[in-house]
Amino acid sequence: MDNQKNATSRLTLRLNRVLCEDRPSDMPIAWRGSESLTLSDFRQRITSLIAQLRSTPQQRWAICFDDSYLFSVALLALLYCGKTPVIPGHLRQALLQEQKLQHAFDGLLTDLDLQLECPTLVLSASGLTQHIDTAALPDWPENTEVILFTSGSTGQPKPVHKPVALLEAESELLAQNWKTLFSGTRVAATVSHQHLYGLTFRILLPLVLGLPFHTQITEYHEQLGPLTSQPLTLIASPAYLKRLDPELPALNCRMIVSAGGPLSFDESQRVAQCLGVLPCEIYGTSETGIIASRQQQHHDQPWLAFGGIAVTQQADGTIAVDSPLFNDDSGLNIHDLIRIDEQGFHLLGRKDRVVKIEEKRLSLTEVERRLIALDEISDAAIIPVTQGDRIVLAAAIVLTASGEKIRLKGDNHLTQYLRQSLRQWIEPVALPKRWRILSAIPLNPQSKRAYSELQELFL
Repeated sequence: MDNQKNATSRLTLRLNRVLCEDRPSDMPIAWRGSESLTLSDFRQRITSLIAQLRSTPQQRWAICFDDSYLFSVALLALLYCGKTPVIPGHLRQALLQEQKLQHAFDGLLTDLDLQLECPTLVLSASGLTQHIDTAALPDWPENTEVILFTSGSTGQPKPVHKPVALLEAESELLAQNWKTLFSGTRVAATVSHQHLYGLTFRILLPLVLGLPFHTQITEYHEQLGPLTSQPLTLIASPAYLKRLDPELPALNCRMIVSAGGPLSFDESQRVAQCLGVLPCEIYGTSETGIIASRQQQHHDQPWLAFGGIAVTQQADGTIAVDSPLFNDDSGLNIHDLIRIDEQGFHLLGRKDRVVKIEEKRLSLTEVERRLIALDEISDAAIIPVTQGDRIVLAAAIVLTASGEKIRLKGDNHLTQYLRQSLRQWIEPVALPKRWRILSAIPLNPQSKRAYSELQELFL
């Protein structure tokens, strides 16, 4: 299927235009509580940070922030300096330290109390103590890039190098399709800017379109009421939208974007009931960027590729994507099975060992690797299983002698101990919820893990 369109006029949305002098200095960039953060403040913060960064030799800086405004300051300052922003997909100190030891980055920019063995600059939400000459912006360098991380097939976080030009092209493509829907709104989000979805929709698109964004994550349904007093675009995860309470008073959003996993038809209708509009669902990957979208007007609504992006099916049934938003073979390595018809394409599941649970992309191999690294476990296998109406991770484990000693206090004591041991490395949704203790992981005649037998253990 090829859904390419010929745009009548091409938008030009560039990050180096965000701070340009022809934008009014009192233009709102973001808001924090009742405080409006203007372009004037944004320029001053960025130029102040540029002055600090220019005196440092480090080239790759991890940016780890709760506050999206400060994250944006750090991102643009690094790009203006010709340095590389490195965006980990988490804020866990133990894992960040491990990535630092693997030379993923040389320095850290943050608003958190993170103690890493590298130069660290801490940004605060409090105001600047001195006025900085905003005319001193350096020239925007060519060939800048951002490094993000996603789950890899080896279980290790996989770096994804994103040229800024491709991130800008993605914003242009989105604006070409949806600018009128975004226009005149403020942007709030339930998702982190530490992943490509949040980076694109919560930060980059609002910056280039001149739309103010909320500095903090919106965690609960109840927080949306005050935000919808003005026209609002909500950048959400399916997990958040599934938790909306239809018993609360109905609200009105101008637009809702959802990405990370598909909503069912009934779930999308409930979102419209609660928030006044059907969500626009996005399909894409960290490597490829956006691929397709849908708005579920009826059951079995197909996905439609964005203009300029072509979707076909490979011989093994997986999706193949041709897009201007990446410049390698990422479109041939997505591993999602699809069915194509005249209206679009339908997702049929994944073919590899990366799964999505509550819209988080989790590597089963990574969880296995972390388990086997514990002194109490000699081997482990992780599989996704259905528990009620949810998907959870289940662990089949083989204990060492030290693990058997802990087990003497009971299986529950052991599994609680193991879960606690994993917490410094693994986010809560990836912690195994079900456990089986085995003498050996079952193998098939080809000496590969017998996943059908493992599934039977948890029936």
